[in-house]
Amino acid sequence: MKLRLFAPLLAAVAAAPLLLTGCGGSSDDGPGYVRLVNATSTYASLDLYDNDTKANAAVATNTVGDYTTIGSGSYTFYLKPAGSSTAVASAVQSVSDGVHNTLVAYNTSGSLRTRYLSDNEAAPTSGTAKFRVFNTSYEAGNVDVYVTAPTDTLTNATPNAPTIGGERFSTYGEITAGTYRIRVTAAGDETDVRLDIPSVTLTDQQILTLVLTSTPGGVLVNGLLINQQGTLQAQVNGFARVRLVAGASASGTVAATVNGINLSSGTVSTGKPPAIGSYLQVPAGALATSVSINGTDVSPSGLTAAPGADLTLLVLGSAAAPQVALISDDNSPALTSGYVKLRLINGVNGLNSALTLQANNGVLAKSSNIAFGTAGDPTQVINSTTASPTPLEVDSATSSSALYTGNVALLTPGVYTLFMLGDAAAPSAVLRLDR
Repeated sequence: MKLRLFAPLLAAVAAAPLLLTGCGGSSDDGPGYVRLVNATSTYASLDLYDNDTKANAAVATNTVGDYTTIGSGSYTFYLKPAGSSTAVASAVQSVSDGVHNTLVAYNTSGSLRTRYLSDNEAAPTSGTAKFRVFNTSYEAGNVDVYVTAPTDTLTNATPNAPTIGGERFSTYGEITAGTYRIRVTAAGDETDVRLDIPSVTLTDQQILTLVLTSTPGGVLVNGLLINQQGTLQAQVNGFARVRLVAGASASGTVAATVNGINLSSGTVSTGKPPAIGSYLQVPAGALATSVSINGTDVSPSGLTAAPGADLTLLVLGSAAAPQVALISDDNSPALTSGYVKLRLINGVNGLNSALTLQANNGVLAKSSNIAFGTAGDPTQVINSTTASPTPLEVDSATSSSALYTGNVALLTPGVYTLFMLGDAAAPSAVLRLDR
């Protein structure tokens, strides 16, 4: 199979091959055209206004509106939740005669943002398709994109599009028409797959943009395949990432399987090294979960995982009195330069007390009074160095003495969890760099 290599590209999740068609650029005289792509996770439906005129109505998440005809000139485009009179974003853009444009709305860095795309890229060479990637996700960070034959592995492969940063485009590249597999990985690590499209058919003179968007966990990505002046196909990630934290009392042995993925065949709680597993990808949705403590089944029911979520399966207590919790993890990086993110998880068996985390000699409000089996929310903390580490302290509501004190270098970029595990008679603290 012939493949032309090119700079910054793509990836996603689908079960069946995709046949993607679109059209090339246009130089026709006449009015301009604008449409909206709703790539947000926070607005189920958006209206697009040009000045005071509604151009697109009720564009649902992961869909595209029809082109509306607009005369040439400068316009202020407003985004409003469908049916609302309140704008949530605005952008001043120009419209030229005969030119098609797409306004992409997306979420990143804790805010709603837009990017205005011209849909008049010239057609590629006969027998090829043009392809590029727009990575909207600050959360996902730099990614590599591979376009390969469907059965190829990534072992020793060279990315077609290396190191595409957040809110960055690749250039267009030409690929011989045919069927390919597209994978997005962490930059420099082909084993860390963030999105996988098993089979995509690129057609003769197609012009395609893959838009990558953020997920709840901040690591995996979703995709939108947008044909120039044509259709959109959403590629919602079908996976979540789950890790096991074994914190059973009396150093109990914990085993767990989620949706057929073995998280551990048997991990000794509070063992050496600490009983905190690595994230593994599992199919999202309802979770068929099997958990045991010392060989006794303690499996929970009714657990679910949102597509793209990062989750901690926390197993505490004893076989006779188990406590199993599925905790959502926000592994997106800190929004403020020079800061890291830090939170507390309370897994101390038999303490019967809430815990509070201090950093830099101040209480972290979002990790204050954390009950047994629960987690605080991540808090931004200024980064430190090995020469000037951050003082950390964990206090119990029922004790005048700290359960843990330490001085730790919290280094940017970093997302940290301080786990308090073990039994009340001898609690242990484990600081884990989650990302």
